[in-house]
Amino acid sequence: MKTQVSILVKNSSLYSRAMTFWWFINIFKKLPVNVWIDEDPETVKKPTMVLKASKTPYEIDLTPGYHTLYFTDPKAGQKRFSRAMTGAILGAATAGAGGGSMLAGASMGADSANSNSVGVGYASFTLKEGDVFRISVRPNRKGDVKVKEEK
Repeated sequence: MKTQVSILVKNSSLYSRAMTFWWFINIFKKLPVNVWIDEDPETVKKPTMVLKASKTPYEIDLTPGYHTLYFTDPKAGQKRFSRAMTGAILGAATAGAGGGSMLAGASMGADSANSNSVGVGYASFTLKEGDVFRISVRPNRKGDVKVKEEK
């Protein structure tokens, strides 16, 4: 019997795809997710694999024992940039309409719209011989990846 992890990669929501810099291209694409298996993304920069959104799950054979999977959104930087630009435009417009400094409003708007870190989704589990662990992953508009165990 095989010991596996089954990963269903769900596509980002339409709103999440529209938050990328090249939204007019990405709105029609199935965006990928970076996966690290038993490696820390902080120390190992290159992911173990890149999985695109699909209706069929990816099945990966693993040895029995303890495993940790990390997931990141490769488009997270573009999403942060788009949020910061939107915040800067809205902040400048609001401050300018109120008679204040448009530059200060843009700075405050960009700072409040931009988050300081990109989230990493992870799943840690222990497999016995013949186990199949099922999870689904989905990037969101903030650049994080939501990981959910499937039954």
